[in-house]
This record gives sequence, C-alpha cells and structure tokens, in this order.
Amino acid sequence: MIPFRLSLAGLRRTLRPIRFKVLLSIILGLMQVVLSLSFVWVSKNAVDIATGDSSVPLGKGIALFLGVLLAQILVRIFANYWNGYVIVRAQNDTRARVFSRVMRSVWSGKERFHSGDTVNRLEEDIRVVIDFLCNTVPGIVVTVCQFIAATVFLFSMSPELGWILVFIMPVAALGSRLFFRKMRKLTGEIRQGDSAVQAHMQENLQHRMVVRTMGSTGEVIDDLDDLQADVQHKTITRLNYNAAARLIMQLGFTCGYAAAFIWSVKGISDGSVTYGMMTAFLQLVNQVQRPVAEITRQIPAFIRALTSEERLLELDSLEQVEEGEEIHLPGAPGVRLRNLGFRYEGQEEAVFEHLDYDFAPGTTTAVIGSTGVGKSTLVKVIMSLLKPFEGEVELYDPATPVSAATLCNFMYVPQGNSLMSGTIRQNLLLAAPDASDDKLLEVLHLAAADFVKDLPAGLDTECAEVGAGLSEGQAQRIAIARALLRPGGILILDEATSALDADTELELLGNLSGKYRGSKTIICITHREAATGYADAVLDMSQGRRS
Repeated sequence: MIPFRLSLAGLRRTLRPIRFKVLLSIILGLMQVVLSLSFVWVSKNAVDIATGDSSVPLGKGIALFLGVLLAQILVRIFANYWNGYVIVRAQNDTRARVFSRVMRSVWSGKERFHSGDTVNRLEEDIRVVIDFLCNTVPGIVVTVCQFIAATVFLFSMSPELGWILVFIMPVAALGSRLFFRKMRKLTGEIRQGDSAVQAHMQENLQHRMVVRTMGSTGEVIDDLDDLQADVQHKTITRLNYNAAARLIMQLGFTCGYAAAFIWSVKGISDGSVTYGMMTAFLQLVNQVQRPVAEITRQIPAFIRALTSEERLLELDSLEQVEEGEEIHLPGAPGVRLRNLGFRYEGQEEAVFEHLDYDFAPGTTTAVIGSTGVGKSTLVKVIMSLLKPFEGEVELYDPATPVSAATLCNFMYVPQGNSLMSGTIRQNLLLAAPDASDDKLLEVLHLAAADFVKDLPAGLDTECAEVGAGLSEGQAQRIAIARALLRPGGILILDEATSALDADTELELLGNLSGKYRGSKTIICITHREAATGYADAVLDMSQGRRS
C-alpha cells in the first residue's frame, strides 16, 4: 500500500490543473449557502407577518420570499451545469495524461498490469478521483462554511439551543471516524476485486472460442461467480461498517432535532418564541446537522479517492522510455550485435547470450532456429523495445546505438494477428496518417493483399478485434502492408508468412525482394524454407546461442 501522505500528494497534484475551476464551484456553493440562509430569514419574516408579529406589508414579504426562491433555483441550475462541465474536462485530461504514461512506459517483456486492470484504473479510478476533487472537495468547503454560518445564526437567536447542538453534533460524528482504517483497507480490496473481475471477463471474451473448444465455459463462468462473490462479501462488510457509523450519527441528529422542537414548543407556550422563530429554529437545526452529516458521509468518498489515487500512482510510477529527437539514418542501415545477451525480468536463465552478428546494409537475412531460442526476442532487442543485460546493438553508418530515438528506422511486422478494430484503411493509416488511397493500394499489392480491392467495402471494410472477420493469412498481409508504409530502412518480418499458403508466400517474398533488395536491410524470422531461399545470409539462433 502506498503511504497516506503520497496518496494525498497525488490528489493535490491532480487538483492543481483544475484548481481555479474548482474554486468557481466553491463560490457557486457559497452563493447557495447565502441564499439558503436568506430563505430561512424570509420564511421567518413571512410567518411573522401572517401571525401579526411583524408590521411589514404582506406583499413585500411574499415578494422577498419568491425572489430568494427564484435566485436559489437559478444558482443551483448553473452550479450543476458548471460542475458537469468541469468533471468531464478533468476526467478526459487526467485519462489522457495517465494513458500517455502507460503507452510510453518501458516494456520488460511482459506487462506489469493486466490490460483489464489497467483499463479499470483508467476508467473507474479516474472517475472516483475526479468526482472527489470536483464534487466532494467543493462540497466539504461549502458545507463547513454553511455549518459555521448556520451555527452563528442559531446562536444569535438562541444561545442555549446552540450550545445543546454543539455538544450533540461532535459526539454523533465521532462514530464514523472509528471505522476509517478498516474501511480504507476494505475499499482497496474491493477495487482490486473489481479489476480482477474486469480482467477475467475481458480476457475470456477475447478468447471465447478457445474457451469453448477446451470445454471450459462452465469453469470460466464459475470462476467469475467466485470473483464476484468475493467482491460482494467485502462490499457488504463495508456497508455494515457504514450502517453502524450512520446509526450512531442519526441517533445524535434525532436528539438534536427533538431538542430544537421541544425548546420551540416550550418557548411558544411561555411566549418567548414566535411561530416564525420556531420555523427558523427547525430550518437552522437542519442546516447545522446536514453539514455534519455531509462531512461524515464524505469519509467513505475520501477513502475511495485515496485508494483510487494509489492505483493511479502505480501507473504513474511506471518507468518511462527516454524519448528524444528521432535519429533517421539514410539508406539501408546495417545492424551490428556485439556480445549481446538478454534475460527476462525475474528469470535466471538467459534467452541468449554472447551473441555477435552483423546484418550488413541492404542484405536480407533469415533468422531461424527452434522454438524458444529467442528469435522474436532478438528483434525486440534490436529495436530497443527490450533492454539487454549485456552487450550492445548499433545501427550504421554512421554508428548509432539503438534507442527509442532510432525506432523510426524500422518497418516492423509483429508475430501473430496485430490488426485492431476498425476499417482496413484505419489500420493502414496507423503507420502513415497522410497516405493517399493510391499509396495504400500500392503497399497492399506489394503485400500480396490485392484481395482488399475485391471486398464489397474495399479499404473501408470493417475488422473486428484482432482482425476478426478476416482469415489469418489476410490479416497478416494487411499487417505487412501497414509496415511497408513506414519510412524506415530496416524491414523486420517476424513469422510474417506463417499463415500463408505456399503460392501466396512465394508471391509476397518475390514482391518484397524485387522492391527492396539492396535498398532496405531485411531481417526475416521464419520457420519456412521459402524465406531462406531469398536470403543473402542465414542466422541460426540455435547455433548462435553460446554460453
């Protein structure tokens, strides 16, 4: 658990960009307090006029009453509008900032957080934090001011009644403080449970066909029931603590209201209190009690906000890639490996080590080897997506160590289906937002993906998640076309033809060789013999892995 002071500092940091907007929300709230107390006064005045305890004309009293009532409505409507505007802007800005941190974080070969958990934090935790800062914080400030003003007003009318309420209120509010630590712990566990539920649903929905073919649908549903039952149990436990705290508070408030009522009735009987004063007493008691109730009710909101801020701070703390000005090397850069070694975080055995190799400029190299020898890992190290534990990778000429700044030199086709939901056009434009339709059709032809032109919607054909609706081979060729839109001089194909039939593979390799041989450095990870036939050199990772 992140220390309390760091979570509090995180809330302050999130508040800083919106502090003036929140300040206006507070001012609008204070205006409502002033109008609320004015309403108490004009109500008392109207009743006193009606009962003959005031000589002010009745019409004037009613006009004041209606004027304050109308002002309350107008201020309340504008305050609600402004509050909604501030919240949606703050949520969007905060989500964009945290999302940017996640997208630019260093990758160690596996994500620190499940994607479902990350999305849950970006959605629900940001909503909780912003709601607290834009709703709860202004509400607390306004409520405290309302409490002070109403108490002063009450004391000015009846000091004895004021002292009775001042004694009862803190005793009633103390009950909710007793459960603070336990409720914070429960809230953290509930948020973790919510993330586990979302991660479970997201992953199993994405792989629904795999689950069904494994005959595990029932088990997956049962696992969801177990996860939800755990969250439900903790939520009910938290509700029990809330109920106990509110019971103590409500008993105290009931005593306060009863005291005010009895005091007013007694005053009316002996003539020391008018009907207008009784009306004012009962309204003021409500305006004294309600702020205390609101403040104590915000303790759970404060706990939820702290817990959510902790979870957002974990995303904020992700190590960031050092980005600088892009370094573009001309032509077809070479890639040189010197004593290169890599192991995944938390593992003792190296994937490969002491690896030396030179991918000469403009050549085509087939990287082969049995499963698990680190072929795909190697290309991620070459692109600086993963950091080696020993050795170095440099591009040449001129000699340039790989980094985030040199990533612009690579045209990369990852292993597996990497298409996103959206149209084929949108998937292609991810690599080159300004590419024309002619350019899109050109790279599709190079990637042996002319089938796109024959689809009913052509480039605007919709793809579902991970390219669903297209065959694996079609999705692979579109992914290759997307990579070809990049301006880099090094083309990396990671098992990019694994789903293609032999004829289509030969067509594709022939197109790439005819277009790029000598003008780009091509590194092809493959298990297929066809790819090695087009290669100038072959790197066998099974032999290249030396200890």
